[in-house]
Amino acid sequence: MQTQTVASMPLTQKVGQLFMAGFDGTEPTAGIRELIREYNLGNIIYFTRNITSPAQVAALSAELQSEATAVGAGLPLFVATDQEGGVVSRLNWGTQLPSQMLIGACDDEAMARKAGATVGRELRSLGINLNLAPVLDVNNNPDNPVIGVRSFGENPERVAALGAAMAQGLQSVAVAACGKHFPGHGDTAVDSHLDLPVVAHERSRLERVEFAPFEAAIQSGIDAIMTTHVAFPAITGDAELPATISSAVQTALLRKQLGFDGLLVTDCLEMDAIAEGVGPAEGAVRAIEAGCDIVTVSHTLERQRAAIEAVLTAVRTGRLTEERIDRSLQRIRRCKQQRIGASETAEKPEWNRCAPESKQLATEIANCGVTLVRDDSETVPFDTSRHLHVVSFTGTRGSPAEDERYDPEAVSAALSEVGFEITTHTVATGETVEIAAENEQIVAVSYDALANESQAATLRTLIAHHDQLAVLAVRNPYDLSVCPDAATFLTTYGYSPGAIQAAAKTLAGTVDPTGTLPVTIPD
Repeated sequence: MQTQTVASMPLTQKVGQLFMAGFDGTEPTAGIRELIREYNLGNIIYFTRNITSPAQVAALSAELQSEATAVGAGLPLFVATDQEGGVVSRLNWGTQLPSQMLIGACDDEAMARKAGATVGRELRSLGINLNLAPVLDVNNNPDNPVIGVRSFGENPERVAALGAAMAQGLQSVAVAACGKHFPGHGDTAVDSHLDLPVVAHERSRLERVEFAPFEAAIQSGIDAIMTTHVAFPAITGDAELPATISSAVQTALLRKQLGFDGLLVTDCLEMDAIAEGVGPAEGAVRAIEAGCDIVTVSHTLERQRAAIEAVLTAVRTGRLTEERIDRSLQRIRRCKQQRIGASETAEKPEWNRCAPESKQLATEIANCGVTLVRDDSETVPFDTSRHLHVVSFTGTRGSPAEDERYDPEAVSAALSEVGFEITTHTVATGETVEIAAENEQIVAVSYDALANESQAATLRTLIAHHDQLAVLAVRNPYDLSVCPDAATFLTTYGYSPGAIQAAAKTLAGTVDPTGTLPVTIPD
């Protein structure tokens, strides 16, 4: 990887390397090409809107890399995406792993490490060299609308061990890992995409719980950490200051106290916690002032340009020093040399050869982690020779971080594949369903009933009138709290293909559910 020295690069190119931008469509837009050519943009982020097939993604990555290395300093791009597994999986062609919480239900560090390596090989085959994962948040708030099953669980030590292992797996195949969301988004009841959450715990509690997984990841050599747009007044003294733009968080805590010298990447500055506060442009300047290295503006070309220009102006007017820009640039170049440089000399995996391994591991994880939380009546497994009613609920994504992928009939299809004769009842919000015969076998497929009283009421009515009924939670294990104490309850912590198939096999008796809940269900 031959590039200019930091000292010889023009300021515009230096600043461009500190930005990560997204764009619409499955081919490079005129706008993203302009950012690369005019500012030497250093980093790209893919969302589902950029992805249609493995061949298309690989070609898109190659074209963007060719554009980037032909201009400016000749530095290759970090091409990033959020391939966490489960409900946040940008690559959606049946190879995605189940959620991190399902891996948490397995509680197997070797499996988490293998998951990272398997995801990493698939990403590398597509030209993606930075995975914005693992999630290192400790999810101890059942009402959390944005993390939930994206977390390994509520135990800081287990989240730390599993997160560090997954990051090691990614980096073992030359894909940079980025742990998120520092200092911790797990104990919030507000989504930072929509507003500014506040975590009001005292410093000692934060050090014991929230910080622990990040410390473990740092000690194990994680390449990057993503900051969060959450206020931590015990650290900053300000309940209205997002951590992303706080030097008390980024420099004093993360750099000095925890000793992290890797890449600090911001969460997207177009999220409302920033966009409706200081705004993306000022937010970019303040994030770099605070200690961040890569500033993410994921969506809007005008905001991307404005943010880059704001940082350039800040340097030219003396608010930011060029030496400060150089420190971030040196970290970026070092990490690119380590990960992209290593991948350039290694054999590039072929997606067609990676896909079967990904599917096999997804099945292995799902079969291990599917959790039969309660079955006092010994309802599970069901009798495949008898008719089965499947009651499913419509559902939308829990947060803008997710994609609209939930299919309420997916469980019915999977149960049909394992031998059941099915009648499907799909219930929209506000609707009810009645199944007349009392001796019918029923699976009620809940989708975040904890946050949907209409769905919860329907579940309770079905449970009250039918003895041979199991609740299958495919979105949120906390749905158990809305069910009566005697209800049979099974959870998959998400609706990825592997998880749904594992649930169907469990209900048919061909998979023994061995997973254990990695979270506490409130009474």
